[in-house]
Amino acid sequence: MWLSLLPWGFVLLGLLPLWLFPRQESIYPGLVFLLAALILAAAASLYARVPLGPQVRLFWVLGLGLMSSVLAVAASRDLAQIPEDVAAVAAVASLMGGVMFLLGLFFLLRREVPGLPSPMQMGFRHDGGVLPYSALQVLAPSLETLSAVRPVTLLLLHTRSEQPGTELLQFLRQPDMVFELKPGQFLIVLQGSNLEGAQAVFRRIRQNLVIRAYGVLPLQGRSLQQALVQLEGELAHYYLTQH
Repeated sequence: MWLSLLPWGFVLLGLLPLWLFPRQESIYPGLVFLLAALILAAAASLYARVPLGPQVRLFWVLGLGLMSSVLAVAASRDLAQIPEDVAAVAAVASLMGGVMFLLGLFFLLRREVPGLPSPMQMGFRHDGGVLPYSALQVLAPSLETLSAVRPVTLLLLHTRSEQPGTELLQFLRQPDMVFELKPGQFLIVLQGSNLEGAQAVFRRIRQNLVIRAYGVLPLQGRSLQQALVQLEGELAHYYLTQH
């Protein structure tokens, strides 16, 4: 929460000279700079909520916040009679903002793993760890972003209709997730596993549970909805050729 409010604090700091020095008669182009500062602060506030790693979010919000303070100082310079040495602070803030952007990019290129929002924090109840399809729809953007920096593989299982999804959890690791699409159909999201890892997980499940059909697909490079359509198509083709 505090991170999304930080850019607005930078804007207020840049506008502080308006209360300390006499005003100018003209409001142009100071008003334009003020509007740009507010828009940039709003963008920085939204960046605080994007599904990126915490260090990337922090440095990019700081970078955008400092740039918004630069525009706020420019607005103050045109709206009030402030000394030149005060206006020179904008150059320092601009330099620091650029450094923050570079640091954020550095951590992004290091493939910092973004965190997934907790389904419980988003208001979803789960049956012993198995999440509903509605939770999958909400988490889809975060999963797609996560797949850009680390392997995410989808494993779609068709089981007997009375199969409890909780039995699947014993074959998975802590970050993996199970979603119940409908009775007897489960989507397992494997984080950090490639196709070979997904096949190994499937073999463990098949040795202990009745699996009627399955499909496996990496999420990278496609939307979650596209991946689900492709998996369902593969299973439909399997049923068609087996009967």
